[in-house]
Amino acid sequence: MTLKRIASDTKVLLKNAALTVSKQLWRAPLSQPASFALLQGQALYEEQHPSVQLSGIRAANGGSAQHTPEVRSFAPDYVWQVCTGQHNIRSLAVCRTGGLLINGRTLLDLDFTATAGLLDSPFKRRHVHYPLVVAPWPHLWGGFYDYTTFVVAKLCRIERALGPGIWQQAKVCYPLLHTQFEKDFLALLGIPAANIIDTATLWGTELRTDCALVANSQPTWSSSLGDLALLRARFRQPKPAGPPWRRLYISRGGRRRVLNEEPVRALLQAYGFEIIEDEPRSVSAQIELFQEAAVIVTPHGAGLTNLLWCEPGTKVLEFCYDGYRPNYFYYLCTALNLRYQFLVDYRVGPTNNHWTNVSHDIMVPLADLEHQLNLLLS
Repeated sequence: MTLKRIASDTKVLLKNAALTVSKQLWRAPLSQPASFALLQGQALYEEQHPSVQLSGIRAANGGSAQHTPEVRSFAPDYVWQVCTGQHNIRSLAVCRTGGLLINGRTLLDLDFTATAGLLDSPFKRRHVHYPLVVAPWPHLWGGFYDYTTFVVAKLCRIERALGPGIWQQAKVCYPLLHTQFEKDFLALLGIPAANIIDTATLWGTELRTDCALVANSQPTWSSSLGDLALLRARFRQPKPAGPPWRRLYISRGGRRRVLNEEPVRALLQAYGFEIIEDEPRSVSAQIELFQEAAVIVTPHGAGLTNLLWCEPGTKVLEFCYDGYRPNYFYYLCTALNLRYQFLVDYRVGPTNNHWTNVSHDIMVPLADLEHQLNLLLS
């Protein structure tokens, strides 16, 4: 065992020990079933959507890599209104990490455990009070995929349940990411900047409320068909005249780069692809780009969240490293009736498909890529 692995394991043990002590001393995270039971009868929005059948697919260049068959089922999508005076609720507060705290002790689990609410200060010197808040996200992490499919989808649900006027009435409270895409989405929703509260800054301040609007994320780490439909209806721009026509290669900088980028670009350009550089774009510009795409080729990355905006039938070719090939975007393509295939970098032989390989760069097999292009474009 390496020193790095020992240090990592020790860090996890210490964190778990600290969380155990915190649970015993000052806050009690509920399980998700217990949280749902506590909120029973308080739903403003409840929709059950059908499961999605993933038929299973092997990599376009063979080998052992595959996305196995799966039926992805979903709990109902909810929006709840939680108010003091209901069900023995005497007080409500929003934690620094964005979760809802009931009666000064009970943490709701609506999004992948409630233990983040323990990462807070028990000593609050000041208090602020807002009559109505929206608490859409109880964690100190998130990227473009997570933010779009978990946070923005829930904001769309809340807007559907209560109308766009809710953004003038309520404070939206969660740990902000401070990214341009977050600012763009909040602006597109029409949420005033003055009504957005960054709870991550509230070390010494308790944020109290009389009433909170909360919603759930799916335990499958995927959006239901209902949430996908809400996102598309809310943000897609008017449909262009005629079918999508652009062939796009979305380049990627930073981690998970294509190591043989230049010959890949040259090959794709020979087949009529535009090269879309990895540079900042507004959410609206990304939506327009993907709405106009007939074919998209790109390495695995959060930018593929923009498949949300594609027309049905759009063809997608995703590059993956054999040690990390999650099926997030295979699911998205299946749910949205896009035509999906993936090409795998096998150069180091069979590896474990695990998140610890998340940053590995990719070497694209050119002969396999050309063969797949001929199939895609025929």
